[in-house]
Amino acid sequence: MKETVEKYVAIWNSNDIANLEEILSEKSDYWDATQAGDAKDVLKNAVTSTYNAFSDISFEIVSLKADGKNQFFLEWQMTGTNTGSFFGYPPTGKYIKIPGLDSIKIESGKISKIKSFYDSSLFMQQLGLQ
Repeated sequence: MKETVEKYVAIWNSNDIANLEEILSEKSDYWDATQAGDAKDVLKNAVTSTYNAFSDISFEIVSLKADGKNQFFLEWQMTGTNTGSFFGYPPTGKYIKIPGLDSIKIESGKISKIKSFYDSSLFMQQLGLQ
């Protein structure tokens, strides 16, 4: 099941949203401070728009811990240079470094729930837009 979480991170790194179907359960939920809903819909949009805004995006797994059989805690760090439009703002060319933590539930080998925690204001601060 750890491999499923690692594939999730690889999708963020490669913008390969076609592989979301492989790792997400039929009914999967996503939540973070700025969006919530069906994980497939939210993530297709989020991965694509983030990749378009940060063409050298990289998500590093800082730590990955399991709590029982189907609950994982993924500590990650996103880095990248803002080379495209982001939330309607033009590219700044600035480098960002955002830490975060995802709580990921897996059922029958697929992700059924993701809760992502990060400070969304860090994007605007580090891009010099705030």
